[in-house]
Amino acid sequence: MLSPDEVTIEPMRPEDIEDILSIEQASFDDPWTEDTFRSELRHCWSQCRVLRRREDGRVVGYLVFWTVVDEVHLLNLAVKPGERHHQKGRMLLDYLVAYACEHHARFITLEVRRSNEAAISLYERGGFRQVGVRPSYYQSNGEDAVVMLYDCGSNSNVAALPAASEG
Repeated sequence: MLSPDEVTIEPMRPEDIEDILSIEQASFDDPWTEDTFRSELRHCWSQCRVLRRREDGRVVGYLVFWTVVDEVHLLNLAVKPGERHHQKGRMLLDYLVAYACEHHARFITLEVRRSNEAAISLYERGGFRQVGVRPSYYQSNGEDAVVMLYDCGSNSNVAALPAASEG
């Protein structure tokens, strides 16, 4: 188990993609391709980060998110299978929340498979709430996605977010 002082979160580099693909393929039924990661590295609105061991420089997790005006959208977060259940996902999620708040985002959104109870639990423990469902969102098997939101409480000039009961 790695402690927070044994890892660092830093920008993803093209040379990290081999390690990232290994984690991606072990984590998802419909994994992103190498081209998808390389494309995300080129987009100015895409933020790509890795959780790296200080000792050997190996990638043990990553996250990809978009920043669009005053919103942040989490696209992908994964931790190497042998490193799960040791707060690595939480480190990445906490980084995301801190980044969004520091950059005055109003909120963070994400979609997660309805069956991915571990991820839903991680996000809920991190302050996200379920706000909707996207029916048949995942093409691989037609599974629904749960839409989750973290309200950053920004003082943006945009109107406040509706309460869950307001739709």
